[in-house]
Amino acid sequence: MTSTSDAVSPRKKRILIVEDHAATRLAMSRLLRQAGADVVTARDGEEGLGYLLTQRFDVLMTDLRMPVMDGFELLQHTLKLPESHRPGRIVAISGEYEAGALRGQPVQFLAKPFSVETLLDMLGGKTN
Repeated sequence: MTSTSDAVSPRKKRILIVEDHAATRLAMSRLLRQAGADVVTARDGEEGLGYLLTQRFDVLMTDLRMPVMDGFELLQHTLKLPESHRPGRIVAISGEYEAGALRGQPVQFLAKPFSVETLLDMLGGKTN
């Protein structure tokens, strides 16, 4: 006989949010945690790349315009990572750029400002 604690629960999605605007970073991480995800946040592309090199994520969500290392440079580094460290899904977020700025890249685009529903729809609803 097995107890319910022995049952295998679905693994939470691990999401890395790279966003320099603190209020946006906090709001996104709170929302995604409430939806069931395991969330790690970074303030810029350099910090985000450090996490990508040492941890495994299902989804990378990155702002495109940031200090230190912007989202475009982070995307270049991310796409060169070994498959074992490359997120299965990459979402670029921007209020300044349009989707055309990512032409030819295997990246989804989310324009700021965005609604909670749009974000969750893009990530497939519940994130666990």
